[in-house]
Amino acid sequence: MRKILLSALLLILLAATGAFAHPHVRMKSCVTLDFNGTQCEGCRIQWEFDDFFSGSTIHDFDKNRDGQFDEKEMKNLYNNQFKDLVNYGYFVFFRKGTARNNPDTVKEFKAWQKDGVLYYSFFVPFTKLKYDDDFYIAIFDRSFYCSITYEKTPVIINQKNGVSPAYEIITNKKYPVYYNPLGAADDMTLYKKWKPGLETAYPDEIHIYFKR
Repeated sequence: MRKILLSALLLILLAATGAFAHPHVRMKSCVTLDFNGTQCEGCRIQWEFDDFFSGSTIHDFDKNRDGQFDEKEMKNLYNNQFKDLVNYGYFVFFRKGTARNNPDTVKEFKAWQKDGVLYYSFFVPFTKLKYDDDFYIAIFDRSFYCSITYEKTPVIINQKNGVSPAYEIITNKKYPVYYNPLGAADDMTLYKKWKPGLETAYPDEIHIYFKR
């Protein structure tokens, strides 16, 4: 039987909630980009979770049942549910030309709840990653355990200096993601070419560009 490439979110979810029967997690994503001219300085990712995952997480981490996460609860949630997503690139893929990368660090993690719905946000600084003028972002779990779609307003642009870039969401058929379905759960190898044993995924990418 085909082994599914489990994401860290799945592993943490099962450990934290015992929800072995639930088939997947549904997430809506929004990306806020901070620009200074044509240079992108970083982006904030926000996720909205489905009712099941929201309910399980709120039940497990909002210990005093006050409808919010205090400092201690936030730290516990970060350490026991979010932190290990570094091993999975935080489900964030950046591409410029043919080069595709995942962030290896994020900051400013926040979690909150509203009307029983759970939200996460975190900031990816573009210090080592240099993205300007024309590049792509995909929020994507290649194990397909998490179904990630974009919000009605998928992109917000904060521009310090100059004209804001345009964007469009397109399915990438030219530069797919290859992955090993029989690999280890923490296998985040970014294969540049297909080879026997690999499977192919076509992420919906946010194309950021300046109009000429």
